[in-house]
Amino acid sequence: MPTLSTRIPVLLAAGLLLLASLLAATRVYAQAPLGQQPDLRLLIDISGSMKQSDPDNLRGPALELIVRLLPEGARAGVWIFGETVEQIVPHGTVNAAWREQALEAVALIDNSGQRTNIPAALAAATYDLGSLSSAYRTSVVLLTDGKVDLSPSPMANAAAARDLLASTAPDLGAIGIPVHTIALSDEADWTFLRALADTTAGIAEKAETAGDLTGIFVQSLEMVAPSARVPVVGNIFLIDDSVDEFTALVFYDEPAAELTLMSPSGVEYHPDDTREGVEWFRSRQFALVTVDAPERGAWTLAAPNGARSRVSVISDLQLEVDPLPNSLPAGRVTELGIRLRDSGEVIKSQELMQLFAITVLITGPDDFRETIDVTGSYPLPVTGEYRVTIPAFERGGRYQLLVEMKGETLQRELPLYVEVIAPAAAPSISTRPPEIPEEDLRGPALSLAGILLVAILAGALVYWRRRRRKLAIWQRRFEQAQGTAADPAVRGMRADADGDKSP
Repeated sequence: MPTLSTRIPVLLAAGLLLLASLLAATRVYAQAPLGQQPDLRLLIDISGSMKQSDPDNLRGPALELIVRLLPEGARAGVWIFGETVEQIVPHGTVNAAWREQALEAVALIDNSGQRTNIPAALAAATYDLGSLSSAYRTSVVLLTDGKVDLSPSPMANAAAARDLLASTAPDLGAIGIPVHTIALSDEADWTFLRALADTTAGIAEKAETAGDLTGIFVQSLEMVAPSARVPVVGNIFLIDDSVDEFTALVFYDEPAAELTLMSPSGVEYHPDDTREGVEWFRSRQFALVTVDAPERGAWTLAAPNGARSRVSVISDLQLEVDPLPNSLPAGRVTELGIRLRDSGEVIKSQELMQLFAITVLITGPDDFRETIDVTGSYPLPVTGEYRVTIPAFERGGRYQLLVEMKGETLQRELPLYVEVIAPAAAPSISTRPPEIPEEDLRGPALSLAGILLVAILAGALVYWRRRRRKLAIWQRRFEQAQGTAADPAVRGMRADADGDKSP
């Protein structure tokens, strides 16, 4: 039975591929989002230790999926790093020429690096800090299985890590560039990677189990580029008249898993088929199928038990949501902007808007669950944009906000994620001594009383003996003085019974 160490490389690739699909928002010919477009800077570790973390070099297929899924008009770039940094996919606008060059760069991902120069990789990926465009939402995703290692000297490496956290990371956070860090092995410096993510308002994740790894990439990438999709209930999803194209992504555990896509009229599509308007791309861990001008109605996606699927759509009717910050401090109230667009224009018609029910389902730590009935609680906005108040979260942890839109024959959902940072509990300082329970004092008090009693008795006994000795001495002296006539008495001196001398 495979161990966790042997399964993590496979899971890593699956998660990275899912990362790519979610980041891209749609497929290769996807329409660009009307708001800020994604700008992805992907940093891939190629240090020698990757031979153990990723022995099958599954980072290559992952990059290929990213290239295929990034929407037209987005910006992206890929850097690999070990001791040095190399840009293998140019950072630029995604188009046909960019894709062709990027696909050729997949073969450059290997395990030839000698060290893990994370500071240099971040510097290379953020080369244009002084000229960022407000039309793009820039994010960095750092994949590594190690720690800052740019010198044989441990002190030099520690100093470089401290400097990055003290200067570079705060600057990126202030500009609004989150660095999402992903630890791929137990050897990764989790403390450093988490601090880097926290300082830049990014998300830090670590692969622990098979189930965790997929969820890590789903949530982190949907933070980078949230995309509308249609719900999949069981293995059925509905395609309405407004959909021009859909892309179904399926992850499975068995490389030889059988997949079948069936249209509402009963036409079956298989990965090995070649049909006009249907494009398949399959690897050992996932399958991606895109259908152009799909038939309207209920589609069926047959996959093995345990397979995970999602369906994103390109549609004239779009659900658009303002993305939340990747992280928020506990106790802060936020606001969510929700709009519907038809062919790029915000729907303002009251008659059309009232045809759709919009809700926000919030789930979080400790089974936290809250539903906001947007259309039931807010009046129809004249501008076409709902401004929904999101209540403050008091407990730290990961929260999901699932925006759902439902019409008579149309459904959309768009997931958002936010990490709530709860402040560390400050130690209380008191000038009062700690209170001691009464029962805790009884034992010591009784012991002390016994000791004092013994001491008093011993002192009394000693005093009594001394007094007896002195009395005996003076008695003898007196008798001697009375019995010797030649010895004159000394006038003015006497001996009392207690042995004291008095004038």
